[in-house]
Amino acid sequence: MQKLVVESLKINNVGQRVVILKQESGPMYLAIWIATAEADSIAIRLQKIDIPRPLTHDLLCNSISELDGKIEKIIITDIKNDTFYAKIIVNRSGKIIQLDSRPSDAISVALQANVHIYCEDSVLEKAGFKKRDIDDLSKDKTNKKKSKEMNSRLPLGDKERKSLSVFESFIDTLDIDE
Repeated sequence: MQKLVVESLKINNVGQRVVILKQESGPMYLAIWIATAEADSIAIRLQKIDIPRPLTHDLLCNSISELDGKIEKIIITDIKNDTFYAKIIVNRSGKIIQLDSRPSDAISVALQANVHIYCEDSVLEKAGFKKRDIDDLSKDKTNKKKSKEMNSRLPLGDKERKSLSVFESFIDTLDIDE
């Protein structure tokens, strides 16, 4: 499992939101498309904005706390058919409870509860990318050899690669600093 940090929250030119996570001690990034409400919640946490009333993610954190639970971490556990899966790990009196969650909700909860975000190695291998790889591909899109070389390093089939191409074209437009 790899520890990730929220690197940034991006909005493309048609208003789609994506949260960019970065491997804490490594070069890998993970881009997860998210809905507007979750993006707003993550942005509020990242900017440390005080809000007068609890948001949905605050309600979940408060409920867990009131029920004598403690959020320990969140884990991005899987990716299937372009959909990411996550778990919120709660410790209640020594009993570990795993709550199924969308990654966007789990990330917002992690930021609110100030806990670490983890990702299974297999997810990072399937959907992760290095900024250098994206830069290389962007600089020379006509070079088929380089594109084929990059694709051969990814443990994805042609079908998965084709379905993730929308992410790649969007990621090409992002300004991600190393």
